[in-house]
Formats: sequence, structure tokens, C-alpha cells
Amino acid sequence: MDRTERERQAAQRRYLGWGLAFEPTMPGVDLARDIVFDDGPNGRVLALVAGTDNVAQSLAVALTTLRGSNVFDATFGFDGLNALAEQIEPNLIREQVRIGIITLLDRDPRVRKIVDVNLDDGRLGVGGTDNGQSSANGTDDAAKAALRASRTLQVQVQFETITDDRLSVHLGELPSV
Repeated sequence: MDRTERERQAAQRRYLGWGLAFEPTMPGVDLARDIVFDDGPNGRVLALVAGTDNVAQSLAVALTTLRGSNVFDATFGFDGLNALAEQIEPNLIREQVRIGIITLLDRDPRVRKIVDVNLDDGRLGVGGTDNGQSSANGTDDAAKAALRASRTLQVQVQFETITDDRLSVHLGELPSV
């Protein structure tokens, strides 16, 4: 590793921070996370993440935390989860979720510029088109309703950090939007 790379990594650690490493306990099943341990020179030690990995992990945790639920920091978390509980049009829910994600990114001082927020629910993918037309035989309507109820919203964001790194981060899944 040359000197400029070491300096860049030191700047990332200094400006983007570091923290404990968390990993999902059951990926794809629930939102719970647990601490990670590494082997250290004197036994087991807490694993750490730094730089861009820390930013990505922090945003993923914030996205799955209801805003105001942290008693030590009432501004931490994602306000878009409230939109999922409201009985409004799906397109309006998606836009409220998008605004919640943008607000979350905008509050993070490590994010300089938001490049893109992509919400993918599979409706435009192969076999997932949703043109609003009824099926010819009626039996497909129940299957389509069950599929829509089980869908999740994949959240992918691209942004630039204050250290001039451009990140594309898969922040996670939101249920049934």
C-alpha cells in the first residue's frame, strides 16, 4: 500500500468515522442486527468498521429504525416507516418513503450530495408488470393480490461523501409498498 492510499484511508477514517460492526442476525428474514467479534492478539475483540463501510452500515441501521424511537437521539431514524402504516395510494406511499430516505441522507453530515434514490418493488421487472388491467379468468387476480402483498421495496442509493467518494449502497428492504 503506497503513501497516498494510506493517507486516503486515514482521511476516510477521520472524516467518515468508525464504529462497531453489526451484521443481520437472519438476513432476509428480520431486521435484527448483532455485534461481530474478530480474533485479536489477546483473544476475541469487537469488530470495527471504518470509512465508507461505516457510512453504509450507519445508513442501513438508520433506515430500519423508526425515527424518534431512540431515547438518546430523537432525530435518529427513518420517518418513512410511518407512511407504510397509512391507508393511502401506493404511489403516494412510495413518494413519502423516497422523501424520508432523502431526508435521512440529508441529515447525515458525511453525505455531501445525493445522486440517486432508487426504489425497486419489482413491478417493472420480468413477470412483474402492473398495467392495472384485470385478468381474463379472475383466478389470477387473487394470485396477483398475494404477490403484491408479499412484495418488498428494495432501496438503493447513490451519493457522494465529504471525502469525494461516490458510494452506491443497498440500504435494505422495506415491506409491502
